[in-house]
Amino acid sequence: MMTRLLSKALAAGMLMVGGQALSAPPPAYRQEVVVAGSPFQGVHGLALDGKGHLLASNLLGQSVHSIDLSTGAVSTLVGPPLGGADDVALGPDGSIYWTGYFSGRLMRRTPDGKTRVLAKDLPGLNSLAFRRDGRLYFTQLGRGDALWEMDPNGRKPPRQLRTGLGFLNGFEFGTDDRLYGPLLLKGQIVRMDVDTGTTEVVAEGFGMPVAVNFDASRENLYVADSVRGELVRVRVATGAKEVVAKLPTGLDNLTVGPDDQVYVSNMVDNDIRVVTPADGSIRPVVEARLSVPSGLAVAPDDPSESLYVADVYALRRVGGRDGKIAQTTRVLSSRMTFPMNVSLGATHVVLSSAYLGSVQVLDRTSGEVLRTIPNTNGVQGVLELADGTLLLAEATTGRLVRVDTAEPAGTTVLTEGLKGPVGLVADTEAKEPGVYVTEVGSGQVTRVRLSDGARRPVAKGLKAPEGIARHPDGGLIVAEVGRKQLVRIDPATGRSTVIAKGLRIGLPESEGLPPGYVPTGVAVGGSGTLYLSSDIESAIYRFVPPPGSAQPK
Repeated sequence: MMTRLLSKALAAGMLMVGGQALSAPPPAYRQEVVVAGSPFQGVHGLALDGKGHLLASNLLGQSVHSIDLSTGAVSTLVGPPLGGADDVALGPDGSIYWTGYFSGRLMRRTPDGKTRVLAKDLPGLNSLAFRRDGRLYFTQLGRGDALWEMDPNGRKPPRQLRTGLGFLNGFEFGTDDRLYGPLLLKGQIVRMDVDTGTTEVVAEGFGMPVAVNFDASRENLYVADSVRGELVRVRVATGAKEVVAKLPTGLDNLTVGPDDQVYVSNMVDNDIRVVTPADGSIRPVVEARLSVPSGLAVAPDDPSESLYVADVYALRRVGGRDGKIAQTTRVLSSRMTFPMNVSLGATHVVLSSAYLGSVQVLDRTSGEVLRTIPNTNGVQGVLELADGTLLLAEATTGRLVRVDTAEPAGTTVLTEGLKGPVGLVADTEAKEPGVYVTEVGSGQVTRVRLSDGARRPVAKGLKAPEGIARHPDGGLIVAEVGRKQLVRIDPATGRSTVIAKGLRIGLPESEGLPPGYVPTGVAVGGSGTLYLSSDIESAIYRFVPPPGSAQPK
């Protein structure tokens, strides 16, 4: 009798344990790699240590790395959350210094491995460099626009020298003790006396110069032009320019070795290349296929299950079956602004970016940016409803907000009081249309009714749920980041079953960032194959159900 009851319970998809109805285990999904990972999440500042290693800063990955130039091996010197570096430099005593763009902290790691905060509460910390006499300077950019001087030992507070420069980025000091650096907003390379503030233009006419370094002779500057993808040599005495090498757009920083080899980072391609100026040849130092894959989307009627990937520095199309990447739009060289979440409408792709505080609507066929809507409230998940209005999850304010189709866009609050809303998925075909939202702060999946904003909890007790998608059988697939697992939730009962665990997802939260800042994306193809982005590995995985298996109801 007991055997028959057990068989019926399993056939019904549930099992009674201690009076509780538990879901039957899901089918054994096969985990596969769609796109292999990378050691970085968008590489930025570079510095040579003089011992055969290249230091590289990793802003979103919150780490500082060392690359062995003889082998290409990458190791982590400082991990998250302290290592959120936009730029990195070596001090006279061998200490490593780096700037925390989001944390607003200037950090130092001494040769004996001790790490400390030298300055804080300076959002937008960006570039830094030492003068020959050991004085240390750094800039704010984006979240500020200033040049500062800092005691390298941190015994004195930082001293602001100049403001309103036009976004001074990767700079260096010459033998004349003048600061040489690019002004992003002006397309210029300037020379500045940091003591008097006297500034003069060395060269101009760049698309977006992001960094400069001197060659071994100290008579020429190498300039990385991010928008044009050019490495340019500038004769300091005359300002004459020569393009040395043509590279992909998205260059972020550079450093020059004593042999005049130029190491260049590209945040869009998440790689580092070395250029030989004598012949313009280029070879890779560290390669990657994705930068920071976060939000994912797939059209339910697409038999090839092609993924739209919000890769932070690019919007990419990735073949769900074969992993082939078709790049659609890159930041800086287009009007797109650092996508972190993505969803699909009938004819549009909708992107959100907590990075630069905006939502964008793109034409799904051409990739053209049709609308840009500012939003500085930590916007995460975003959906386009059937009437063209948008629904935004604001992680910082805890609200779901409607944005109408008018220009300028008008907004209304659908509901508020959510705890870090991150992921959104539509349930608009129900009798009472609504949306499901993950709350990273409360550990809930909540359903919000579109007619009046009324909400009810669907599942509780989760740990940091982020990405969410609907399965063809109606179930909810959720990335439970806090437990490093992928789960299926029955929206009718709230029962949760684990599909995969021990996943490499969930960079630690960092000071100055909204909840779920780099979201773990989830998508489901029409075949029932599940797709997951890994922020820790900069990779994409798929979970394939057994052939012919019945999906859990």
